Amino acid sequence: MRTYTIHHTDSFTNTLFGGNPTVTVIGADSLHENEMKNIAREMNLSETGFIQKSEKADFRLRFFTPPGNEIKFCGHATVGALNTIAHEGLYGCTEAKNFFTIETNAGILDVEIDLSKKQAPHFIFDAPKIRLESSPYNLEETLRALDISKELIDVSKAPMLEKTNQYLYLTARNLKCLEKINLNPRKAIEFASKDQIVVFCFLTHETFSTNNHIHARGFAPLVGVPEDPFTGSMQGGLAAYALDQRIIQSDQKWIHVEQGHFMHRPGFAKLEIMQTRPVQVKLHAEAMHVFASQLKLP
Repeated sequence: MRTYTIHHTDSFTNTLFGGNPTVTVIGADSLHENEMKNIAREMNLSETGFIQKSEKADFRLRFFTPPGNEIKFCGHATVGALNTIAHEGLYGCTEAKNFFTIETNAGILDVEIDLSKKQAPHFIFDAPKIRLESSPYNLEETLRALDISKELIDVSKAPMLEKTNQYLYLTARNLKCLEKINLNPRKAIEFASKDQIVVFCFLTHETFSTNNHIHARGFAPLVGVPEDPFTGSMQGGLAAYALDQRIIQSDQKWIHVEQGHFMHRPGFAKLEIMQTRPVQVKLHAEAMHVFASQLKLP
């Protein structure tokens, strides 16, 4: 029997049962791809992360969804993996500040695990390279395809597509309108399949907390995720979109984002704008360790 340690983490939160839950599998080098898909299906969370050895970085992360889709990058599963590394003291992660590189299918990322705070670890990592472009579909065409009322959308903000992750961004009028948005699953998958759009992100400048600047929702029907409580991978594109569409000030250095309130799993992240041409972003996140267990396979 092969034994693997798994850790369950609530990412992008400092409160148990908030944010986005994920499972991390340690030492996943001996797992076949079909086994990783089966584990992700068994965990039945939006993404499960697998830590493997890397010849290009300190370690590699792979991410799978329950239907068996491998995605390029997953923010909350990255946070879950970093929290697991901190919890287990892996890769010499025992200093006040620990720096690593991660190989992902979206590129090599620089990460920091800050253990200097007594309350909980703090995680800082680069968003993958951001390639924001005009959407190949106009607003009316997009809303018609997704079966969304135009009355819910801020029509002054153009839809835009982030090409690294294939995420489409649109703006709702306000929180009440954002709450009313529901995608027609069949139509959304049909539309997403045209350009392999992984996530539809809807956002507004209106927030639950006065400390935050943007509230967002993320839908990923193409990869079997009806809605995500907090989508770390869409934050880089979100920052670029908010700058491009003047949802935030052009000289703003920090964006505080909240998500998940309508799913009763509120989460948050702080986005640090490193530069604007092109846009480069670092994510600052927290997490809660829920439990650890063992998985035995033949």
